[in-house]
Amino acid sequence: MARNNATNGSSFSVIGDGIVITGNIDATVDLHLDGEVIGDIKCLSLVQGPSSKIQGAIVADRASLSGSVEGSIEAGDLVISSSARIGGDVSYENVTIEQGAHVDGSFKHKSSRSAKPAQTQAKAQTQAQAKPAADMTKDSLSLELSPDGRAA
Repeated sequence: MARNNATNGSSFSVIGDGIVITGNIDATVDLHLDGEVIGDIKCLSLVQGPSSKIQGAIVADRASLSGSVEGSIEAGDLVISSSARIGGDVSYENVTIEQGAHVDGSFKHKSSRSAKPAQTQAKAQTQAQAKPAADMTKDSLSLELSPDGRAA
């Protein structure tokens, strides 16, 4: 069932309780899920009801999860409610986890996946400068190369 939100013109679809979808969902609208999906879900915004089940990966700008998820989650703004049961790794920009939620997997902030080389080089130089000269003979030294192949 698709509905149009009159206030901002966006639409959303509802997958009701008792409906089982086998296959991937790729939606350009918001999605409210009370049923079961066996497959990956990609949408703008996902709201998962407490009795809902997802067996597959989730990719969404915003996700509010209250049911069962077996698979990875990649979301900008993520809310994991107290009734949620998550089995999979989570990548996020902003996350809220309510007390009582269960998550079996690792959490990774999206910015940590794309560290800029300039920031990494500056951090390494700062760390090297912070070490006393006497300790540097005991540690292994790292050598960073500039784009033209010279030692930086």
